[in-house]
Amino acid sequence: MKHLQQHIQKAIRSIPVQIGLLALFFCVYHIFLFYIMRETSVNLGAVRYQKHIVPLYAQPSFDLSWWILPALAVCVGFLYLCHKYLLSGVSDRRLIGIAFICFLAIHISVAQIDGYREIERDGEKTQILTLLEPYTRTGLEYYGDVPRVDELGIRRFLRDYSKPELFDTLSGHTRTHPPGGVLFLWHVSGLFGYNLVSASLVTILFTALTVIPIYRLGERLYGEKVGRYALLLFLITPNFVMFTGTSMDGPFSVFPILSVYLFYEARDRETIPDQVWHEFRPYSLLTGLSLALGMFMTYSTVVVGVFLCVLALLERRRFVQYLKVLLFAASGFIGFYLLLFILTGFRPIEALWAAIKKDEMGMGTGYESIGRYFHLSFANLFAFLIGVGFPITLIWLREIVSVLKEWKQYTASSEQESNRSRIPWIFRHEKLDAFVIGFLITLLFFTFSTLFTMEVERIWIFMVPFFVIPVAKHLTTRPVSDLYWVAGILVAQLIVSEVLLYTYW
Repeated sequence: MKHLQQHIQKAIRSIPVQIGLLALFFCVYHIFLFYIMRETSVNLGAVRYQKHIVPLYAQPSFDLSWWILPALAVCVGFLYLCHKYLLSGVSDRRLIGIAFICFLAIHISVAQIDGYREIERDGEKTQILTLLEPYTRTGLEYYGDVPRVDELGIRRFLRDYSKPELFDTLSGHTRTHPPGGVLFLWHVSGLFGYNLVSASLVTILFTALTVIPIYRLGERLYGEKVGRYALLLFLITPNFVMFTGTSMDGPFSVFPILSVYLFYEARDRETIPDQVWHEFRPYSLLTGLSLALGMFMTYSTVVVGVFLCVLALLERRRFVQYLKVLLFAASGFIGFYLLLFILTGFRPIEALWAAIKKDEMGMGTGYESIGRYFHLSFANLFAFLIGVGFPITLIWLREIVSVLKEWKQYTASSEQESNRSRIPWIFRHEKLDAFVIGFLITLLFFTFSTLFTMEVERIWIFMVPFFVIPVAKHLTTRPVSDLYWVAGILVAQLIVSEVLLYTYW
């Protein structure tokens, strides 16, 4: 009996079993939420229990054909390449170049698992590659508004953007987002023509640039090995792969992710204690500019801004240095919009207010009742955790527990020391991993803020680095077999999800 208990305990502690238990928990939550939505008619925005796999904004759709073979070959080949080559023995520059190519191959092959979709164009039904299908919904997507920019010109388009006579004629997503997405596709069409192929491929190419800040950020925070692990996991994170190839949320993620990397560059390069306030701080200004460009494409960039402020509050011993970075970043952010207003007359606050009102008309505010508030908040959180993948969620939770335990042990010893030195331990908590805990605080804040109404498995994909980097950090302390268990199950979840779910993008 004792040996049996030991075997059971050992099995429960293994990563595959814990991932299975976590998946079971989400299945039970799905059944619970389905029942609640059916019996109480709780409103979760665009998610409907009659047709969606709640809490995901996805329909059940079994799409299995020969198109799955290229995706399997690419994903398995990528894991083999990592095992033999990428995790060691290759220079940083070559690593990033190979990662860029792998990004394109994985995203395109996975997006094409569904093969073709039948759509109606000009009154006739036609078959189109699933990679291109989302941009055919011109009444909903930014792609449909590109001709309006041609018609009005950039200056007039931005000047009149929030005015009802223009705003009310734009596509659905353009009216709930800033104008950056439309202008991005307008520039693409100017370079490569106004067609679905160029729009889709440039979407993926531009988003592939994220491999650079992902690797550099992981390397700067925790070392080269963590950077390589993080890059491997990032390239096969389910929601990032599934939505980047067919959604503008891919390009939207580039500047928020870049902003986090630039902030840490500014922190390490420009926070020398004896520096004076008026010294030029290029990385701080670039952080602000990157945040401004991110906010010009998606209002969700506010998450990164809040995270940076939380970091400054957590690391209070360096608060003055952080404050300098944040103030210079704020000047870059404000300067961008001030210059935009002078050149075009674009009014960002009016555009934001118009977007909020448009979104509330379709989705509600999120706080109509206590029940809706809590169901919407937890559904947002769980939908995103499912999207980043069961393995990543599990190891991320493990890392949070590990960080909190380490902090608790440190604070206990510091409290004893402070009793002797009369220096409060709370001002000496440098052992706290602010990147992990700062994001946890930020995530919980926005989870319960009612600012987002579902679909976050797609909308929040710029948050993926906050998961894969801590997960990579945790896995570097474990046997390498744990990394391949996590990566293998991630690939399995990615392929199965693409086969079984229709995610609109």
